[in-house]
Amino acid sequence: MKPKPGKELLYLSQADVVAAGVTPAEINARVEAAFRDEAAGTAWTEPKLMISRPDGASFRAKAGAMASPGYGALKWFGYFPGNSAKGHPDFSPLILLNEGETGLPVAVMDGVWISAVRTGSVTAVAARYMARPGAETAGFVACGAQAYSNLDALMAEFPLHRVTAYSRTLASAERFAEAAKAKGLEARAVADPRAAVNGQDIVVTSIPHTSAQARFLDAADVSPGTFVSMVDLGFGWRKDTLTGFDRVVTDNIRQSGPGGAEKLNFDGTYAGDLADVVSGRLPGRMSGGERSALIFAGTGHVDLAAAVAVYEAACAKGLGTMLPL
Repeated sequence: MKPKPGKELLYLSQADVVAAGVTPAEINARVEAAFRDEAAGTAWTEPKLMISRPDGASFRAKAGAMASPGYGALKWFGYFPGNSAKGHPDFSPLILLNEGETGLPVAVMDGVWISAVRTGSVTAVAARYMARPGAETAGFVACGAQAYSNLDALMAEFPLHRVTAYSRTLASAERFAEAAKAKGLEARAVADPRAAVNGQDIVVTSIPHTSAQARFLDAADVSPGTFVSMVDLGFGWRKDTLTGFDRVVTDNIRQSGPGGAEKLNFDGTYAGDLADVVSGRLPGRMSGGERSALIFAGTGHVDLAAAVAVYEAACAKGLGTMLPL
């Protein structure tokens, strides 16, 4: 049952969000629709708001709105590097969802799971258009939470059968490889990052840009025909090599292009953004040997798309806690 706008607010904990049972394939479809609606002028997003502190901590917000179904959402979080030393995550987002008829709030939900899966779905949607059709192999550089969500999203789109994993520690890569094997894939952990980049159909890099290991990958190691998704905003790569890709796109030109709020590790020219790609304004793949890349930071309307899917599923299952307004 849905809350009564103006009278009630549904709270969804992280456990509720996961229990809603929304699949990677469903999130992929919602994310693709968000970019298609953006191209049609029926979904909207704005560059993020960031309030920085002198000590390196910051508070950030991303927002989006869509006409059908009518909703708006704001994701808000503090980003505090070094929280791990205190036993806390660097960020723990919350999402506020408003319905689009009156603008009244209807839900507030944990955003950790949503942030992970929607990022994986951005990779998967871009790969659907830009990667080699029938892609069977994928390399992952950095094996944290984003590697797992990106793998799930890609498996919903491609007949993957082999995964190569590299991480800062071999143990982390081995854990990821074991998780991939549990999904029925061939998988191996490697000690050389080039082995996870070269000879792959799809490559996903998610190296924290604050890591001492950042900016060590070389685009020259990417094989012809490979599509690379840079979840790490490109900071896993040597900037001077990135112009070696045949084409580079981002998720939103206004946000990540020249003068945008997102500062990505790329000084070249973007061919376009994902709204261009999914709408057909920009071809996804120009040739079989094209080496292409997506460098992105995430947009508010993609968080919204995933949040709506979770909200609707949670309401249908009677999950969450109803709070009075």
